[in-house]
Amino acid sequence: MVTSSEKLFVNKRKEPRQSYSGEIFFAYKKHLYKGKLKNLSPSGLFIQADSIFIKGEMITVSLPVSKYKNNKQRGRIVWNNTKGCGVQLCE
Repeated sequence: MVTSSEKLFVNKRKEPRQSYSGEIFFAYKKHLYKGKLKNLSPSGLFIQADSIFIKGEMITVSLPVSKYKNNKQRGRIVWNNTKGCGVQLCE
């Protein structure tokens, strides 16, 4: 029996994230930022950054790994904390 203090983690992501360690550049509210890309999937990514970003805001990221010539992609910030933010990529 699972008690309320033993909550189970349920991964709600469409695709599993792959670990990645490298720099990423992104535009947020007309400013350019640099962060560290920690993991990614076709539908989302985690950016480690020093700045705090607002949940629900749009950003444009320049993905370092892309099979497409245009590696810029739009995404929505779905969560944030003092370590960075989770971004859901737009299709």
